[in-house]
Amino acid sequence: MIFDISDSMFRRIFDDENLHLPIQWNGNDFYLCLEVLFNKYFKNIKSELVDSRDDNDNHNFLDFPIKQVCSLIKSSVKHYLDGFPAQAYESLDILMGLLQQRPLRVYKKSCFELLEGYNDKLNLFRVAKVDDNIPYARTRIFHTPYNLRSKVSTSRYSIAGYPSLYLGTSLELCCEEIQYNPHNEFAIASKFKIERSIKFNDTEISVIELALKPQDFFNRENDSGINRRRFNVIDLSDAKIKKAYLLWYPLIAACSFIRTNKSHPFAVEYIIPQLLMQWVRLEMERKHYHDYDQLIGIRYFSCASKRASDMGFNYVFPVSGNQTSPQFPYCPVLSRAFKLTKPHFINEYYDIKDCERSLIYDKNLDFVGK
Repeated sequence: MIFDISDSMFRRIFDDENLHLPIQWNGNDFYLCLEVLFNKYFKNIKSELVDSRDDNDNHNFLDFPIKQVCSLIKSSVKHYLDGFPAQAYESLDILMGLLQQRPLRVYKKSCFELLEGYNDKLNLFRVAKVDDNIPYARTRIFHTPYNLRSKVSTSRYSIAGYPSLYLGTSLELCCEEIQYNPHNEFAIASKFKIERSIKFNDTEISVIELALKPQDFFNRENDSGINRRRFNVIDLSDAKIKKAYLLWYPLIAACSFIRTNKSHPFAVEYIIPQLLMQWVRLEMERKHYHDYDQLIGIRYFSCASKRASDMGFNYVFPVSGNQTSPQFPYCPVLSRAFKLTKPHFINEYYDIKDCERSLIYDKNLDFVGK
């Protein structure tokens, strides 16, 4: 089935600021808010097809896949709010089966897909607040160890008690995510690099793209190159990307609501992203090979605030695999997949940018625990 949409039609659909992401909402009725959003989205698409009623492919695409995607997301949320998380996941699983037939973008990050001598330019960072101004080992800035699960609070892509490794493409973004105040708090930062050598890491690594906002397709040339740098690995002018995005937009939107109250123990905004992470973890099990491991991550824009959403990208990777020894309570798959620098104290630098520059030039990378 072919859905034919021109660049001008795509622009008219998403020029509507009500569809721009992330979404700041009133915090009252999440299901109703989703329904209003999807109805607006569906109406915008349908209005673009009013002059092409003879094009059955267009209308089939509209009436079946897009409607079904929106319906499955709403169904998942309703089941969850009604106290049926298993049924909520079943709807999400069906949704992902549908979306996988029309993939948006999956980045292959392991050595298997790379040419010899490939220069990996992806720098990822992580920041952690600390209480003391003392030297810290790499383990302090890795994911929360298994034996301290009780300290893992609910996050956008992970449930309470289940550790995940969250990374960002800029140090400023990482500081924004944890609301770090350099005037009265200590914080450490490390640079992370994906280990691409099969000698050390035979894990197959993939990253699902959820970091596209509608406005990114139109602002590439109007922001002094910021978005061009952010999207140096994906061509937003590609017609195939735009067609796939029409189908993926409802899922990305459902994962991109700004949390209204961080002091409350339950975040309705996290329902879909957390169910999606459960799907990722099961997908890792389904694709597990006998001779090497599978690691799937998600790339997304920050939803801490609208300002933060333009600072770069976040990456999240769930822990997997069994703890290998009591002395090393960390994920064996993630610990082989990344090398990182020893932590730097951000406070010791002139500003956050100065610390980031120092981390970028720091070549002393090693596996966690070293």
